[in-house]
Amino acid sequence: METKSEDPSEMKEVELSSDAVLSCASDLDELRNEDNLEQSEKELLISLYTDTDAPEVGSPVKVSLLNDESSDLMNTEQKPIMTSMAEPTTTTTEDVKSIELKETTGVSDVDIAAGEGTENILDVTRTNHQETCENVLRQQQVQYQEQLEQLKAALMQKDSMITLYKRENTILEKEKQAFRKEKDLANKEKESAVIKFAMKEKLLLDAKKEKEMVEKQLLEARREIKNCTTRFHALQEERSRVTYLMDEKCNEIRKYQRESEKHKSDYGHLESRLKYQMNKLNMETEAKQALEKKLEEERNAPHKLEEKAYEKLKIEFEAQTILLKHEIERKGEQLDKLIKDTQIQKEHIKNLQEQLAKEIQEKNQLSESFVALQEEHNDIQNSYSEEMLSSAKLRGQLEELQILQTQNALKEEKINTLNRELKEILQKVHDNEHDLKQLHEREKELLAINKEMSESIVALQNQICLLKSETQGIAAENELLKREQSQYDEKYLRLENQLKSEQNQKNEERLLLAKHLSEKTKLYEVAKLKLDNVLGDFEATKHKHGTVIKELQREIQKCKKSLEQSEHHHKSCQCNGYHQEEAEHLAEVEVVESRRPHSRQSSSASAVSSSRRGSQSSESDTVMGNRDIEFKDPTKTPSKKHLVERILRLQQASARQAEKIDFLENHTLSLVAELQKKSKVVQYYMLRDQTGALTSSKSDQNKSELVKYGNGVMSAIYNGIKGADSKSMTLELSLEINKKLQAVLEDTLLKNITLKENLDVLGLEVDNLTRKLRQTAAKDV
Repeated sequence: METKSEDPSEMKEVELSSDAVLSCASDLDELRNEDNLEQSEKELLISLYTDTDAPEVGSPVKVSLLNDESSDLMNTEQKPIMTSMAEPTTTTTEDVKSIELKETTGVSDVDIAAGEGTENILDVTRTNHQETCENVLRQQQVQYQEQLEQLKAALMQKDSMITLYKRENTILEKEKQAFRKEKDLANKEKESAVIKFAMKEKLLLDAKKEKEMVEKQLLEARREIKNCTTRFHALQEERSRVTYLMDEKCNEIRKYQRESEKHKSDYGHLESRLKYQMNKLNMETEAKQALEKKLEEERNAPHKLEEKAYEKLKIEFEAQTILLKHEIERKGEQLDKLIKDTQIQKEHIKNLQEQLAKEIQEKNQLSESFVALQEEHNDIQNSYSEEMLSSAKLRGQLEELQILQTQNALKEEKINTLNRELKEILQKVHDNEHDLKQLHEREKELLAINKEMSESIVALQNQICLLKSETQGIAAENELLKREQSQYDEKYLRLENQLKSEQNQKNEERLLLAKHLSEKTKLYEVAKLKLDNVLGDFEATKHKHGTVIKELQREIQKCKKSLEQSEHHHKSCQCNGYHQEEAEHLAEVEVVESRRPHSRQSSSASAVSSSRRGSQSSESDTVMGNRDIEFKDPTKTPSKKHLVERILRLQQASARQAEKIDFLENHTLSLVAELQKKSKVVQYYMLRDQTGALTSSKSDQNKSELVKYGNGVMSAIYNGIKGADSKSMTLELSLEINKKLQAVLEDTLLKNITLKENLDVLGLEVDNLTRKLRQTAAKDV
């Protein structure tokens, strides 16, 4: 594996070393061919070997130099080749040649000092030196070729190994991704199951609480019903007492009826009313007995009223009970008043009875006398008037009783409605009991599902542990591969840096060349314009010279004709003058026509140059236009044609700028639309993803580690079947589970809130960016 990290650098060094070897060989050939070398060698040899005083001192130096050279040649295989080739160049060629003279020839210092056969020795040393250099170069070439072949083979092996490692890495990454997906799915399923279990347990607790509330309300209602029944019994007893008293009074009234026939009809009417009231009372008593029977039946069946009733019915029932309480209190007060009145009447009746006894005694005593009878009759009349008053009072009491009877009828109607509501409540209670049975069955099913889920979670955790161990092994292999890749990357970066430096140098050279070319092109354009102007002037001068020559020829012919016609000298002179004027006029016309094509050519050349330089700035166009005007006519003002051409150029430049502005506007609008679409897509996917997917797997691991220290059911859920076997589900354990799951739910709600806030912030940032883009687009426009 260590050889892999050295291949690219060694290849480079080998290529460089071969180039360096060739360059050294070429330098040696050049040095050998030079004549100055021979003179320097001779002088050096003479200077070294003519020193006879220290022959032994020089030899160790030469031997050390030879040893240094041999050590350098031995280390060429280990050191980089550039350094090994650079080191021999530092040693002087003169020292090497002086050392090789001693090795090849075997001539001692004393023989050389004697100066015998120096030229022959030099020839021999040269030939030997050439042969040794050629042998060394051949050996180096052979070694380099062998190294190149080895390096190529190693590179091929390394490339194949790298491809295999890459394939294995891709396969392992795919497997990792698949395992991660499976793990995420398992975590999501686990969380969803826990949440469902928590929700259902919460529903059960709510149902139990509602059941307890309903039971409490039912107990309170029963107590109130008992109180009402006791009060009704008391009222019935009081009514019976009142009826008894009324009967006694009726008897007394009958006695008085015997005495007073006038009041018989009134008493008969009162009796009919009393019978009607008694019938009503009997009906009420029968209804009360039926109600009592129903209440006893309800007491026998208390288990049916275990479910919850609707809140509206509760409120109505409470309101009706409150109304009944108020009405019962009012009736109690009225009955108290009636009892007091009856007691007063009883006392009055007792008084009347005593008076009657006295009167009877008086009648027996005074039966003989009529006067006593009249007096007694008067007394009876007085008592009769008093009894009439008492009967009026009794009528008022009877009216009050009728009012009470009407109130009792209303109460009976209310009681009937309450009975109906009770029946409905009982039916609902029965339905709720059926629902409770179904909920208990569902609880059992959920507990079985939880057990299965815990078992599956344990199996998944075991699989995850195995996968973690496998991933750790794969990670170790990947680390080794990454280290090797880092080494390759370092070498690659070095080479890249070298290439970048070379590229920068070449780019700088290119920029310099481009600058030179631009300057030369500018000079070429200026020279071309000058040439065009000079050519136009040259053509104009040509035309001028041609017209002048033609005029001279015509004048010569005219002069010949004038000499021949000497007779008509005066006329000919006039004619010649007239012809001269016409010739001058024609010459001027031709000069103007010759100037026109020149101006057209210059204008066309300027138009071509302006079209070529349309991409340049308007300032360069104006400068070149001014130059054209200065080259053509430095003294004259610019003509209308030049101004028109300049206006056309400016219009073309403005049209191009307008096109660019339109393109930039369209481009900015398209970019804004893409940003809006992407922001909508991001919001959609963020809202679509589940909150459980955003949580990391490390949180579940930390929770499992924390639960190991506890002794609750959550530890059984994370640890597996051991906890389930050791403990059974109880209320305390279920409450602990509920508390923990409520904490989990609170965490998820907080995460959802933070996600919503982050989405709002993201939307605001997108709006700010769109506004900035619009502002920049408006500024550009």
